[in-house]
Amino acid sequence: MPLYEYRCQQCRKRFSKLLGIAERDNPQVCPICGATESKRLVSRVARLRSEDQMLDDLADSMEFAGDPDDPQTMRRFMREMSAAMDEDPYEMEEMFEEELAAESAGDEE
Repeated sequence: MPLYEYRCQQCRKRFSKLLGIAERDNPQVCPICGATESKRLVSRVARLRSEDQMLDDLADSMEFAGDPDDPQTMRRFMREMSAAMDEDPYEMEEMFEEELAAESAGDEE
């Protein structure tokens, strides 16, 4: 059953109802004020993407993000990637900093 959103014409509050398609256009009772004057709203749609699709989207955005050798650009990209992957952005930041420190130490030798 789909979830539909409505706005009460009386109290102007938004509410959601889990209804069958045949019931969606019937007047719905507002859970806040009890009025039956409601208007069905156009809801946002969530698009589920696989991990591969998220990484592809990030790779595409990286092409226009700037210089890949710039540490600031890479930090921003790592934050975006960790957010897209539902990982802790600080953990990714620490890994990035460790990698930069190791590279710097190797350059000094």
